[in-house]
Amino acid sequence: MYKQLSELIDMAVVCLEKLNLAEGTIKDYRHSAFRPLERRLADQGCVDSELLRSQETFFFQQFEDGTISRHTLNWRIRGIRILVEILDTGGFTWKVFSKRQKESLPEPFRSVLDSFMQTQNCGKKHKDCINSICRRFLLSISGSGCTDVVSISSEHVRSFMVEISKSRPESMDDVVYALRAFFRYLCENGLYSENFWMLLAAPRCRDHRVRGCVSSEEISHLLESIDKKTCNGKRDFAAMSLAAVSGLRAGDIASLKLDDIDWKKKELRIVQGKTDSPLILPIPMPVMQAVADYILNGRPETASRNVFIRRQAPFTGYHDGVSIACIFRKYQKKAGIAHATGDGKTLHGIRRGLGTGMTAKGTPVDVVAQVLGHKGMKATKQYISADLQGMHNCTLGFDSLGGGSNEPS
Repeated sequence: MYKQLSELIDMAVVCLEKLNLAEGTIKDYRHSAFRPLERRLADQGCVDSELLRSQETFFFQQFEDGTISRHTLNWRIRGIRILVEILDTGGFTWKVFSKRQKESLPEPFRSVLDSFMQTQNCGKKHKDCINSICRRFLLSISGSGCTDVVSISSEHVRSFMVEISKSRPESMDDVVYALRAFFRYLCENGLYSENFWMLLAAPRCRDHRVRGCVSSEEISHLLESIDKKTCNGKRDFAAMSLAAVSGLRAGDIASLKLDDIDWKKKELRIVQGKTDSPLILPIPMPVMQAVADYILNGRPETASRNVFIRRQAPFTGYHDGVSIACIFRKYQKKAGIAHATGDGKTLHGIRRGLGTGMTAKGTPVDVVAQVLGHKGMKATKQYISADLQGMHNCTLGFDSLGGGSNEPS
């Protein structure tokens, strides 16, 4: 079956609207899932399932080449498969949220759990987590022969924690919290006499890995690889220079408006997309000049107030930060900067590198938090752990352990 791609996309949007998805989500589907296909198949009158499926190979190759991220690839593939299903069947069925049938919880455990959950005054997500853990626990002891809460033993608790740790090792603190609350409820209501505080007393420390970043040398190589004589090059150099000196998130660079630039004070004044908080940043003169060069000599004529504009019609601003990240990956590859999953060599790694560099130079953490637009210092503390040289300076020699000399060191 053949159909006009634009007509097919309109049908897909109608199907998504019938699912009561948020307006922003449907907009994301239009821009991130369907529009790339429109651009790629612009010269095709009609499309069929085979042609649409063949585009998956192209996008997977882009991902392998590092041109697009895994997140972007997922949007592309999702869009293709929605359109193929509509073309083949005339409709689309949402499959992501199909839930498994819950195993029935026997009485009196069901009533006890329902009563306990009514006492939990917390957010829905946290409440669902507590309910899930306690439900699994009661199903576990029911399967081992328990008929009521009075029959629970310490061995039941211990065995359950060992078993559940196999499926959720990264969130055992949630398990401990839920079981503590459950047994506290039982004791306070005279349903049980033991709260197993010894088994549930030790809090688990979360594992925090040191995140990598893009070094200043790598940023220099990346900027040097950009041809500033072309219109595209002027735009890309301005965007990457701005990222390097300001630490702005990709989405904030993409949505930057001409009115956000105070040329006299050499400042940017924006409202951050992630936190919805205002941010004022001083920008060095060379970077201001790079932005001005792009606006005056490289930016297409357009009514859009966005600073950075697509080079292909329609000349509009970028929808989100994905396009800015794609610019980074293009020159990352050109500059020969190796990248592997989790190594921090991403556009966000420039932001992390800026924070790490400031920390290494002795800038107070609260100042780093202000520059990066963090609401609190908790998010900023990761840059301390990334300051490897500073960590080396804090380490103690083996002689501090004693045994080598009686002389104080």
